Amino acid sequence: MDGARVSLGPVGGVGRETGGEGGLFSLLRRRRSTRCFAGRAVDREQVGGLLWAAQGETGEGHRVGPSAHGLYPLGVTLIAGAVEGLDPGAYRYEAGAHELRPVAEGDLRERVAGTTLVDREWLREAPALLLLSGDLAAATRHFADQPPRGLRGQRYVWLEAGHASQNVYLRAAEAGLGAVLVAGFDDELLRGVRPSLLPYGHEPLGLMAVGFPAE
Repeated sequence: MDGARVSLGPVGGVGRETGGEGGLFSLLRRRRSTRCFAGRAVDREQVGGLLWAAQGETGEGHRVGPSAHGLYPLGVTLIAGAVEGLDPGAYRYEAGAHELRPVAEGDLRERVAGTTLVDREWLREAPALLLLSGDLAAATRHFADQPPRGLRGQRYVWLEAGHASQNVYLRAAEAGLGAVLVAGFDDELLRGVRPSLLPYGHEPLGLMAVGFPAE
């Protein structure tokens, strides 16, 4: 090895035979974090596409993102404020049926935004929020024999949350929507918004604001 640099060819490894800058390459280029949303509602099908991208099923027990040992410990709760076809409230996404189950009534965006560390003023303006949560305790027990003990299972859950959030980012880019992941919030305050906001045994992992970007 003489230290000479080696060219990797076209950026992204995309050649003419795969369509140039289309498809995934284009989505990765366009993905941006959006913190300023237009005063415009999103519709139920658009939100459904984002939820499916986060945790949708793809057949034979698989989901859109990888999961260590196929545990799938993540949950997604939709906090709807301005979603056409949905009353304001919180809804649990049920991946198997691709359905929403109501868990709390009323527009909770203001209260949820108030649990964040620095994002309250703009987060409450997003028409919808996706709350990612995970059963860290179950993952810890399942992977208890893997070092470092007590930590390995939790690391897998956090990695899975990263997969889910990137999927949402890419689906939003494809649909002409904006998205951003917020991980800075007070866990206890968030739990206190409504007891039903999180699935039983779950810890909050991240909030994703979604909607049409402001011009």
